[in-house]
Amino acid sequence: MHADILIRGGTVVDGTGSPGVAADVAVRDGRIVAVGALPDATAATSIEAAGRVVAPGFIDAHPHSETALRGNGEIWGSVLQGVTSHLTAPDGFGWAPLPAEACAELWRATAFAYGQPDLRPAWPTIDAYLDGFKGTIPLNVVPMAPHQPIRFAVMGWDDRPPTPAEMDRMRALTRDWMEAGAVGLNTGLDYQPAANASTDELVELAKVVGEYGGVYAAHIRYNAIGKPAAYRESIEIGRRAGVPIRLSHESVDDETEPLLEEARKAGVDFGIDWYLYPAGSSHLLVWLPPEDQLGGFDATVQRLRDDPAHRRKIGRIVEEQIAVSHAAGGREYFSETRTGRYIGMSIGEVAAERGASLGETAVDLIIEESPDAILVFRRGISPEAFDAQARRTLAHPAFMVASDGVYHGTLPHPRGYGCYAQVLGTFVRERSLVSLERAVHLMSGLPAERFGITDRGRVVDGLAADLVVFDPATVTDQATYADPARYPGGIEHVIVNGRPAILDGAET
Repeated sequence: MHADILIRGGTVVDGTGSPGVAADVAVRDGRIVAVGALPDATAATSIEAAGRVVAPGFIDAHPHSETALRGNGEIWGSVLQGVTSHLTAPDGFGWAPLPAEACAELWRATAFAYGQPDLRPAWPTIDAYLDGFKGTIPLNVVPMAPHQPIRFAVMGWDDRPPTPAEMDRMRALTRDWMEAGAVGLNTGLDYQPAANASTDELVELAKVVGEYGGVYAAHIRYNAIGKPAAYRESIEIGRRAGVPIRLSHESVDDETEPLLEEARKAGVDFGIDWYLYPAGSSHLLVWLPPEDQLGGFDATVQRLRDDPAHRRKIGRIVEEQIAVSHAAGGREYFSETRTGRYIGMSIGEVAAERGASLGETAVDLIIEESPDAILVFRRGISPEAFDAQARRTLAHPAFMVASDGVYHGTLPHPRGYGCYAQVLGTFVRERSLVSLERAVHLMSGLPAERFGITDRGRVVDGLAADLVVFDPATVTDQATYADPARYPGGIEHVIVNGRPAILDGAET
């Protein structure tokens, strides 16, 4: 046998959760053509993998990478961790198909996660958007239908139920995305305009997705109704629409485990993902009720400028939220701002510098730094308590790994550069929170299964050759909160569609 790439002498951990086995892997024409003892095989490129693990390329179901991959930021931070596929539209963010003015308006509402708030993208069709990835990126993109532009294209910022005709148009746009290859619908119900959608509206869109065997994925309504009710809304959507449910950035704890059991008893295929860090990241408006974010950043800022009573109300709300976080030992800090000021500083530190209250300072910063003020929120949790939560989450059958990575800003959350390497180095090798085989399954085979990606996620003869070769003794994440864009170590080779994207730890 002659192959394009032959990986010799490694331990194949195949993505199913089964124990690793010693085997060679041969790749030809973009696919895996043999797995086993291949002593007589030859290849144009040979990789010696003795002492190394050969695994399926990892699949990230929730990265904020779409515009970074297209040239608006970091393109290698994920691939260098062994990630070979990204799903699009996390939190329902997206900008197609929209006319130019509407596209730019919605872009500004999501720029905190992507950078360049003054960019004026032009994606009037789904094909125009997806075609922008071709031939320019080092990994695969798997589309999800983005709820934000689907609703925005039909109803703008309106906070009301759709008319029958409007509902039909949203169904049609969802169908267009599914016809274009989307594997499901993604929404973010704390963000405008998706926050205005009712459960009934979401059920109707999910039914369209279900016709194609797709899934419904959501950032749930934390702010409006709280986590338990938001879980139950998701269960209701899954039950009524007959679709699998995937909740973003959720872990297993005393609050969520009974809710996951409710979903199981209701017969709903229910999964969650998380990045496994004791910190989150979002924009400065995350503390505002959704109804106070109507119209996006520009309208929100204008109301704060024009209405002193509204300004005082928002100041009180934010100050209360910050106080709750600080009382639990948390600390927030800016990872990026519009002006480049206050990077690494908390709102409290900015308030002290200005001699103003927390609430007053927060409102001023919304006005001054919108629309791309983004923070990292570090939780007040001990290492022991966090390890217990991580172990519990990693063991739960509903769970899989996803990064929620952000690839712009001065001090982005390190999860975008370290999530997958941290699982392999810290949680598998150093802390023994999860076995190597299960960890690989949670990052490859399980996401492929959960999102219907049938030709990837396993090291099996005939599947697409997305592979990662790493040293289990040295793989480590090196991204920290102080230095978050550091690449990992110990991940030596990454193959995407049968072509090396990373060789000997370096981009090709």
